[in-house]
Amino acid sequence: MLAHQVRKRQRQVLEQSAAAHGASAAAPPRKLARRSALATRRPASGALRVRESALFRPVRAIGLVTDELPIAPATLGDADFAVASIGRGFQVFDCKRLRLAHIGPRLNEKIRALLSVGGVVLTSLKADIVAWHKLIELGRFRGHTAPATVLGTVGAGFLVSASEAEVLVWQLSDVGLAPKEKAGKCSECIVTPLGKLAVAPGFGSCTAVCHPPTYLHKVLLGSSSGQLSLWNVRTLDRIHTFSAHLAGRKESCAITCIGEVPNVLDLIALGFADGRICILHAREDRVVMEFQQAQGRVTALAFRTGAGAPAHLVTGAPNGSFVVWDLDKRRAHHVAEGSHHGPLSSVHFLPGQPLLLTSGRDNSIRMWIFDTPDGLPRLLRSRCGCPGPARRMAFYGRDNEKELIVGGGNDGAGFVSKISFIQDHQNADYSQAALKKLPASLKSMQPAHINRLPPVVDVAFCDVRHFDWPAVVTAHEQLDAAFVWSAEHQALAPKAMRPEDPKDCAPVTAVAISSDGNYCVLGLENGALHRFNLQSQLHRGAIPKLPAPPPGTPAKAAPAAPRAHRGRICGVEISVSGLVVSLASHPRDCELRTWKLMTHEAAFSVPLPSAGSGCPSGILLRAQGALIAAGLDDGALQVVDLSSASVVRSFACGVPATDVAFSGDARWLAAALRDGGLRIFDLLASRCVDSFVFARPALSLCFAPSSAFLLTSHAKGNAIQVWANKFLFDPDLSAPLLRPEPKEPVRVDEPGAPEAEGPAKAAEDEENEEGDAGKGTSEGKDLPASTAPLEPELLTLSDVPPAKWQATLHLDTVKERNKPAEAPKPLASAPFFLPTAHEGVTPRFAAPLDAEDEEGDGGAGNGASHILQGDRSTSKVAKFQRLLSKGKFDEALKFLREQTPSGVHLAIEELGPMAGGTLEELGTCLAFFEWHLDKAHLADELQAYLSLFLQAHGEELAGAPDLRARCAKLCQALEGRWSALNRQCQKVRCFLGMLTHTQSQW
Repeated sequence: MLAHQVRKRQRQVLEQSAAAHGASAAAPPRKLARRSALATRRPASGALRVRESALFRPVRAIGLVTDELPIAPATLGDADFAVASIGRGFQVFDCKRLRLAHIGPRLNEKIRALLSVGGVVLTSLKADIVAWHKLIELGRFRGHTAPATVLGTVGAGFLVSASEAEVLVWQLSDVGLAPKEKAGKCSECIVTPLGKLAVAPGFGSCTAVCHPPTYLHKVLLGSSSGQLSLWNVRTLDRIHTFSAHLAGRKESCAITCIGEVPNVLDLIALGFADGRICILHAREDRVVMEFQQAQGRVTALAFRTGAGAPAHLVTGAPNGSFVVWDLDKRRAHHVAEGSHHGPLSSVHFLPGQPLLLTSGRDNSIRMWIFDTPDGLPRLLRSRCGCPGPARRMAFYGRDNEKELIVGGGNDGAGFVSKISFIQDHQNADYSQAALKKLPASLKSMQPAHINRLPPVVDVAFCDVRHFDWPAVVTAHEQLDAAFVWSAEHQALAPKAMRPEDPKDCAPVTAVAISSDGNYCVLGLENGALHRFNLQSQLHRGAIPKLPAPPPGTPAKAAPAAPRAHRGRICGVEISVSGLVVSLASHPRDCELRTWKLMTHEAAFSVPLPSAGSGCPSGILLRAQGALIAAGLDDGALQVVDLSSASVVRSFACGVPATDVAFSGDARWLAAALRDGGLRIFDLLASRCVDSFVFARPALSLCFAPSSAFLLTSHAKGNAIQVWANKFLFDPDLSAPLLRPEPKEPVRVDEPGAPEAEGPAKAAEDEENEEGDAGKGTSEGKDLPASTAPLEPELLTLSDVPPAKWQATLHLDTVKERNKPAEAPKPLASAPFFLPTAHEGVTPRFAAPLDAEDEEGDGGAGNGASHILQGDRSTSKVAKFQRLLSKGKFDEALKFLREQTPSGVHLAIEELGPMAGGTLEELGTCLAFFEWHLDKAHLADELQAYLSLFLQAHGEELAGAPDLRARCAKLCQALEGRWSALNRQCQKVRCFLGMLTHTQSQW
């Protein structure tokens, strides 16, 4: 954590801010919560503003654990964490289980250096060093003229950053202070440097910094020239320049890393680019011991700590191994070969534990434990992603959006991995240990010093056979065999597929698997196609099939298998109907050819027209159902429909495509171009609906089965970028076809426009948004509200909440629900004020004075009702009945709409013979409903009233023939009205389905 002065200064700033606003100084939040509370008052960080295209918005990166930057360890209480950079963001791992604790924000710039100070993460961007607490920006250190590449702390009060020969010192306690407020808004917190360390001209670039324990306000700087100097960060003075580590050296070598020796004062470990390791006594300026790492450059070093722990030093090497040095015996104790598939970027021991964290450029973090009797490490946990750029990727399963199969290569070695779309800790790199079990004929294809396959060229799989047999097939660079992998065991199977005749062998360039997972077709460099049985890996013949030789022809004189194309096979697909579709990279063979899978006979061919006057050749082939997308080297994209055997769409991109992908519903076609562009084409409209450009070209594309996400992988990067379809997640956006065709592509890798254009432009945009919002509100008020239908065949609903007419329709249910839980209890005793009389000495209740008068009237004995006495007179007719009898149907409807649900029930139940009326009242009410149904207004309320009317008087209507006939006529009118409305709705649904891409079928 930061120093106590940080909390003290922040408390003072909060009190002053509260006093300036006339408010009482509230108790400030503690520790980092205080800085976060201050930061939330400021506008959103400019580093979070990213560009997005018309259709897609960047979401996150998957398959990325760490990049080439060293991980930054952090300890909070008794918990250990590791912060790893992932290019344009960072993520924090909990070292207890090596699971993600939280993911940092997605930035618009690449991180150049990373450092963790307690719960604060410092990221060096292009111009500033930004401090983050989880997703909140606390402040910015601004003052470097170039991106800082080295970060270090001096205690808990100072930060030292270096950009080549420019070394600046900052006050850490200034982070999170409340900045000055202007015009009611809180500006960014900008921290300026305390000063600059004046390094000598021959010092070179600063490559490492270290704060020796107990050296107050002192820092060690290592340089690319091999010099080491001690500086005071408070006075900005150089204290001493060391020379012992350079004694006897003719040529200086760069210092790559510096580390302090735990539990021993004044000892510093230095790692050099030539592999030399030097333990230096800083106070006496003398070398205590030296080691020479045979693996080359020392990329990182760390000391083991803990009570009773052996004196071990671990150093990283560029070949992916780390070396354990025994400081007591002054020799190498163990060399862990092949711990990573690339140079190690960092090694860290957890404090007081026999656990070692290593990270490498192979996009993995591994945890090793030293618990063996001989003190050797073993792998405990690991988190891995794509070891290199993904050349081919696809979701494993047609309806599965949980994991992907990824194939690619890095530094001459290929890989096949499983990348989870849900949880990163489920990522797995397929094992290649089965290479040792391959036949000798297959081993001869691979150099002896390489224990991994070459980079992957093409991948095909069938998830239906996941548990039956290995059903993932890959083609590799310059190998004349296709290899089989098991997705269930996540490992290479000791089997391969190669033509039997050596004359037919050639490097495999394309693979395809049938939908049932029984057969695999290989496309070769020489233009041949061969079919194999995937379960047994037996060769089933070439495509087209070789004609039977004449009788008596010797076996040795048999000709070579015929070739399906003249040149290299650039793509093979197998349709559900059993057609093998192939395309070749030859100018004189620019056509799509189809073959029957079982008989190897030619079916038909589709010529691919050129966008220009030349003779193009094919470069790639992708399929989605009956649609085939073929890319040509002249920049044209041809979409072929196998059902009609013709080209149905043609798009001119101007630049050859590196990969194309269909959306899940085959609506869109995405094309990645060699110049870094990516275009989205709408196949129905035959036009481009989106275009954006990357700084690095996309190597592979993939749509999620639901078309909700687009995945891209790029050159020189291990991450798989995820782009969300805005038209599925944001209902406020209009349909893509209603937007104009993009004239210029959006450069999504550049920082966001609002930050680049300055605060004036941001304020102007905010004013425009407020003006647009106000304009939209005023326009909404001007729109007239009408209950009349817009068209004769339409209906108009009422303007009352649905809860009102629903309560009217279900009044009994509402009353049952609102009924009290228990009946009211009677009073325990009578009130004291009731009149009483005495009969002798016995008190009795006295009768009311008018009781005898009421008994004398004989009202109880005549049997007459106090509610209904004889026939209803005209003066006692209800208002609703009176309006119906006069034919004022509009006023009658107005009367019903003004009633409560109980009042509506009462008005309807007062009609008919059961209430003392006649059947003519029911006929008049039917005329009332016919009148309003013809007007087609207030449809929902009228349906509720009609339902109540039929429930109350259904038996009476069924008993009268004339009323029963009128009910049948009313039913026909209702059916005609609703059928006309349904027809109009179906027309609108079909139109919107074609326009907004919501249809479920092609």
